[in-house]
Amino acid sequence: MGQEKDVLIIKSDKKWKEFFIDRIVYFIIWVIGFDAMITYWIVVSGSIKGIDIAMYIMAVGPFSIVIILRVYLLCRNIDRELILDKTGVLVKTWLYKRKYTWDEFQIKQLRINVGEYCYDEALFLAACKHQPKQNSNCELFPIRHPIGSFCINFKMHRPILAHERANLYINGEIMAAEKEELLSKLKEWGVDFETERPKNFDIFQDKKGRLQSRRNGTAWILLAAAVWILLLGFIIYPIFIWKNPVLIAIFIPFFIALVPVYVVVTSRKSYRLKMDEKGCIRKFLFLSKRYPWKDLRVKLVASEESHCGEGVLFIKKKSGKSGDSSSASETFSYASLHPYSSFVANFEVFGKMYGEKDALHEINKELFLKKMKEWGVEVEGLPKAE
Repeated sequence: MGQEKDVLIIKSDKKWKEFFIDRIVYFIIWVIGFDAMITYWIVVSGSIKGIDIAMYIMAVGPFSIVIILRVYLLCRNIDRELILDKTGVLVKTWLYKRKYTWDEFQIKQLRINVGEYCYDEALFLAACKHQPKQNSNCELFPIRHPIGSFCINFKMHRPILAHERANLYINGEIMAAEKEELLSKLKEWGVDFETERPKNFDIFQDKKGRLQSRRNGTAWILLAAAVWILLLGFIIYPIFIWKNPVLIAIFIPFFIALVPVYVVVTSRKSYRLKMDEKGCIRKFLFLSKRYPWKDLRVKLVASEESHCGEGVLFIKKKSGKSGDSSSASETFSYASLHPYSSFVANFEVFGKMYGEKDALHEINKELFLKKMKEWGVEVEGLPKAE
């Protein structure tokens, strides 16, 4: 980063430019080589017919698109230069030049983990209104919005990992600035930026007005579905299809090993909660089960997953038996030991930094306690003042 009078100049080091050029040449060679190989295969196999052309497009198209997008992302940082002053940002890339005023940027966020070669923190600027996901790293944002989005990394002052597989580190900085210097200049110029994520109560209520936990990652749901299919496969095929005692004996250990995985994934990771005045619904994929409030105990507990360190434990009451009173053993981990009679939710904390991941089954504490009081549901662990 250079500085001239009241101007900050931000660009990548020479070593990074050389690395980007080498990577682009490498990707281009890969595309040409792959395309040449497919073309040779089609020519050798016979005359080019309609089906051959379709096969060629299906084989080469997706691969080429991925490589082109990767080359585009690399090209953005080869010769880019940002010149910041009190009026805005002048962007120079190759023959392209444009000046943005600070008011043109709809997004000015101080984010962590932006995905730019393991930088811990960066300033993210975008002229478009579309917001990146709150817990995303913005790495794919330039593909959807190629013009008017920029990341200014904060210098790490150590070698930066450029290629994980090759374990290649480069002793330089990529589009980076000194954090304190940049932030002090922005403050001096009167530029306001967001450091924390805004409040959003909408995600905690569905269209019917029911209270709901934040939707978990799709990866957990897909994993649960995959494990479920494997479990069915280990039962159906050996017993009903192959009818082979030897194969049944071989598959039994795999089945036993997958059962606890399935229990953990479905009972701790993949469900979602919806609540109304009648009770709490626990949903998993297309399955759901309702627990009336009269059959549930609701208890505030310390949580190692929540950002604020607090969550809520739901315990199914033991019908016709004693022992429904609160116990010291009923901690957050209680749900792991009793997956079918208890489950948990984490309290969400507004004010998390941009880029911080959300906890599983997050729900807003303020809204949750308000609804519990409104529905007449007793919550254990509340201070007397509340």
